[in-house]
Amino acid sequence: MKKLITILASILFTSLTLVSCDSGDKEKNFNGVQLFYTSAVTEAEADSLGSFLISSEFADGGEKTVQLNKSGTTYEFRMVVKKGIEQDQEYTELGKALASEISAGVFNGQQVDVHYCDENLNTLRVLPMSTN
Repeated sequence: MKKLITILASILFTSLTLVSCDSGDKEKNFNGVQLFYTSAVTEAEADSLGSFLISSEFADGGEKTVQLNKSGTTYEFRMVVKKGIEQDQEYTELGKALASEISAGVFNGQQVDVHYCDENLNTLRVLPMSTN
């Protein structure tokens, strides 16, 4: 799965600077990954996600923008993607697999949805974690 996450990280993202972000968001950087996290998420949860992104080689030094949010009991891993990726079936499956990996590796099996987003972190497509 590590290889899958590395492929996703290297192909999916553009080097974009976030144009706007909720003023309540906090920011951390993990080896090139600009991680914003909302007030619904603790700093410890953001740090755990950051450690996972590094160990899985998602955070590989390339510039990427992501956000961690929690809506009810569901974690949202929101990431900026190249335009059109959200329509590609292969990347749909990769996103669902990534959600499952984050759930297992960071959030003890809790529900995680991956949101493919534009450069302003507006959701283009929601991908719930795989159940297999």
